[in-house]
Amino acid sequence: MKTSWKTACLYGVLLMGSILSACSTSGMHADRPTQHTSGVKTILILPFVNVSVLYEQNVHVRCYLCGQVMATGYVPDSAGPFLTSELIFQMEKNENFTFLSSEGSADLITGMMSGPDNAEDRYRNLYMQAGKRAGADAVLIGHIFRFNERKGNRASVESPASVAYDLHLIDVETGRILWSASFDETQRPLTDNILEIGTFMKRGASWVTAEELAQGGLETMLQRFPQP
Repeated sequence: MKTSWKTACLYGVLLMGSILSACSTSGMHADRPTQHTSGVKTILILPFVNVSVLYEQNVHVRCYLCGQVMATGYVPDSAGPFLTSELIFQMEKNENFTFLSSEGSADLITGMMSGPDNAEDRYRNLYMQAGKRAGADAVLIGHIFRFNERKGNRASVESPASVAYDLHLIDVETGRILWSASFDETQRPLTDNILEIGTFMKRGASWVTAEELAQGGLETMLQRFPQP
């Protein structure tokens, strides 16, 4: 049976309508210029730190290391271990460096989180000391600002997943930030930005979970990780 031109057009309109009523992701993926990294051979991966405890929720704050502005929000206890394990898994694919992980540093770093005042020097020194003790040339540390889970399911939501975190590669001898990247994203309807249709299809044409949103952002960030 042949399909008439009018019928084909109708199918096209219906398909486009279903796509436009679905969802996309849109947000910020910012990198700082990469510094010289030729001397970095061994990297200590520190656990992600929940820095939302330093601030009020639903406010915009600056990262105390790089100055990137991020929106804060709720961060569950599971977010740090999840992102840390994903980071280790992704970085182990990079054969240009030797990676060390230090899950035992999580309690130490969290215990130092007393407030944002003068945080840059205090926390940077803490990260540097951890790297030196491990015999690493640099440390890779991430901060979580927001990890809001979606309310709803894959087909429909009351509120979408919303995630914000960053990564910093820090030289343990000088304290210089060799590379930084941040991810600040809230999934939103595809009608808000039809140009995001590629991401929409990649995510299964559905509303994703906070973990799925964060995982995808991490993969994108690490594609730009500096090489020696």
